Amino acid sequence: HLIAGYQKGLTPNPDILCNRNVKFNHFLNYALNDLKADAIATGHYARTTFGSFLEHYQPNTDVRLLEAHDKTKCQAFFLCGIRQSSLRRVMFPLGELKKTEVKEIARNSGLIRIAKKRESMGICFIGKRHFQDFIAEYIDHIPGNFIDVDTGKIVGSHNGIHMWTIGQRANLAGFSTAYFIFKILSPDILVAPGTDHPSLFTRFVITHQPNWICYEPKELTQNKIFECNFRFQHTKPFNPCQIVKISVNKLLVILKYSARAITPGQYAVFYNNGECLGGAQISSPGPSDMYFNEYS
Repeated sequence: HLIAGYQKGLTPNPDILCNRNVKFNHFLNYALNDLKADAIATGHYARTTFGSFLEHYQPNTDVRLLEAHDKTKCQAFFLCGIRQSSLRRVMFPLGELKKTEVKEIARNSGLIRIAKKRESMGICFIGKRHFQDFIAEYIDHIPGNFIDVDTGKIVGSHNGIHMWTIGQRANLAGFSTAYFIFKILSPDILVAPGTDHPSLFTRFVITHQPNWICYEPKELTQNKIFECNFRFQHTKPFNPCQIVKISVNKLLVILKYSARAITPGQYAVFYNNGECLGGAQISSPGPSDMYFNEYS
């Protein structure tokens, strides 16, 4: 799935995909069915309405995914693809703790090496390699051109769309203004001059295959507008949004504030009052601010 996405010019989120398909699917099923465990516990900073140790478990009640007590380390974003049936059998012991408290517990328990360990921000199965070196082992290089979105002129060349993502600097020499990736067409890539170019911003997001952890909001089942908070990068602040159901598996997300570099393949994750409602993979950004500037 990851490799196929990059071949199409998408930028998949491996953490969300791994959690949905590996940790909280195959691994969970192995623990429950083969090891006869009642539940699994992971080190994610997140909470559920069933409590850190399932102390509030109710067999006839849906479980909800909540933000962690430590908002700066909350990982609910990466759990947006989990199924209801899986979340019911999961414990998050760290959800009520701050990261500093967890490190202190480790030190007091004699786990000094773990307490001093630096946080890992990379993709676990890649190891210490650069991501571009990893992906190049699986995808052939197909050259293309960088094209200025304003002038339509070729301003450079590249070795493959899988090496680039929306919003990334294009490393083109000989220009007074830096260029940034606006749109991947395959094999060519549209680039915009300047990090704040209006083509890089939009208030509209098209998504597909939404996963609602608890249930689909009733407003959407009634073809009404559903309001909540949006983010597509877990470190970014919430952006209030309105969601409209276009079809069974497609949503239009209308943001209150323009967002930069909405990236196909990434996930739109939805929140409301401390709850992570679920998420949907981004198909494409809607019309950019440049379009509205031209026709307003």
